[in-house]
Amino acid sequence: MRFWPIVGFLLLTLPVFAVAVYPEAARGAGFAKESLFLSKTPVTEGETVLIHAVVANESNVKFTGEVVFTDSEIKIGSVAVSIAPGGANAVSVSWKPSAGSHQVSAALTGSDGEVVENESAAFVINEKPKPASGVPASSTPVESSADIQKKINELSPTAANISAPVFSTLDSVRARTAEALDQGIDWAKQKTAGKKPGQVLGTTTQSGGGVMDTLWLILATILLYIFSVLRFVVGNAGLFYPVFALLFFYILWKLFKRFRRPSYE
Repeated sequence: MRFWPIVGFLLLTLPVFAVAVYPEAARGAGFAKESLFLSKTPVTEGETVLIHAVVANESNVKFTGEVVFTDSEIKIGSVAVSIAPGGANAVSVSWKPSAGSHQVSAALTGSDGEVVENESAAFVINEKPKPASGVPASSTPVESSADIQKKINELSPTAANISAPVFSTLDSVRARTAEALDQGIDWAKQKTAGKKPGQVLGTTTQSGGGVMDTLWLILATILLYIFSVLRFVVGNAGLFYPVFALLFFYILWKLFKRFRRPSYE
C-alpha cells in the first residue's frame, strides 16, 4: 500500500511536468513567433503601411476573438479573428506613423474580452525629406477601413473574416495611389504657382515661352483639379469603398449582359 502515495503524487505532478516540457500542449490560440511585421521597410513618415500579425490556434476547439493593435498604448485598430482548430490567420491594420521609434503591440483577446497573448515589436520610421522647392507636399491622411470592417464584423463575423484580406489589399493600393497623386498634385502646383497665361505690357502681350507655356499651364491646372478630386476620393474610406462597390457591381453587370447575349448577334 505504500506505493499509492507515490502514484497520487505522480498523477498530481504529471500535468505540470507535461506543460513544462511541452508548453504547446497547454497553449490555445496565440501569435506565431516574431509574427508582428510591416508590409514594407524602410518606412518614411507620411507613408501608410500595413501592420501584419499571424495568429495560430493550436487547441482542438475553434477560437473567436480579435487582435487589437496599439502604438505605445494608443490604439491603431482592431481586427476580428475566427480560427479553426489547428489553423492560422494573418491579420493586418493600416498605419500612418510619424517619424521616430515606435513600440507597436498586438493583443489577442478572446470572445470574453480576456487577453490571451501579447506580441510587440519596435519599428523606426524615417523622417520625411524636405521638399526641394517651396511647395509643401499634400498631407491629407488616407483613412483606414478598420471602421468599415468593424461594422461588417458586427453584422457577420464570417463575412468580416472573408473580406479582411480584400480590405487589407485595397488599403495598401489606396496608400500607394495616394502617394502617386500627392506627387502629381505637387508637380501641378509647381507648374501653376504664380503663373498666368500671359502678361499684358502696354498694348502687347509678352508670352515668354509662347503658346507651349500657355498650353502647359492649362494642362497643369486641369490635372491639378483632377488629381485633387481623385486624392480626396482615394483618401476617404467612407467615400472610396461605396464608389468601388458600385463600380465593381457595374462591371459584373456589364460582363453578365455581354456573356448572356446570344452568339448570333
